[in-house]
Amino acid sequence: MPDGDKYHSKLSWRYQESYRELCERKCDRSEIVWTLKKALLLDIKKSYGVQPVKHAKRLGKILQGAMENAGKNSSMDWATLSKEIHRQVRQAELTAVFMYLNHIYRRGTAMLCPYRVVYLPENSCKYYEEELLLRSCKGIIHEFRYNQRVDTSNLPVVVVERLFQEIYKSNFEERIPLTSNHYAGLDRITVMECVEAINPDILAEISKWAKKATLDEDVKNLRRSPRQKVKEIDLEENLL
Repeated sequence: MPDGDKYHSKLSWRYQESYRELCERKCDRSEIVWTLKKALLLDIKKSYGVQPVKHAKRLGKILQGAMENAGKNSSMDWATLSKEIHRQVRQAELTAVFMYLNHIYRRGTAMLCPYRVVYLPENSCKYYEEELLLRSCKGIIHEFRYNQRVDTSNLPVVVVERLFQEIYKSNFEERIPLTSNHYAGLDRITVMECVEAINPDILAEISKWAKKATLDEDVKNLRRSPRQKVKEIDLEENLL
């Protein structure tokens, strides 16, 4: 995409090409998914980085311990659990502020970016997305509370996966309807149908990324799954 091309005013530059391909519908669905996976992976790596993954993994361990204890005691104080998760997320944010202040004290050269962003001299931005972590955890708590989820194993992976899903939804899926005129003259219903059609492929890839990110406690080695090669049809081949 040439510099300056913007097809959707509410999407960041990373997602412009994916949105254009989706609206033009000239590409095979797998090509649109491939482009969108690239944009999302760059977003996770460059905009968020490793700290939210570490926080999500830690919150998953807290949730797992709480659920296992509730199973033994046959009771759960859901309000107290929600407050504790909120406190833990808030504590993570305060830790980020402390790290920033400590950086200033040691080097004296850091600069402030907008809220929740710390811009360090090494040109690295750290986003401590409290709302995404809270949405991730509270969604899982809701599922347990109303028996929509019963498996308490691997909750650290589940929270990291939900975090990546929230990044995808908040930065792409939920922003798609925020324009009155879609690219290439497509109507809103058709555009959202296209988004829904590619969602299963994106969510499946997110699940793979979450497992590796949780294991590594890092995002730098996350990769897109190889594209499936379409076998060319040999007209001379006997297909019976």
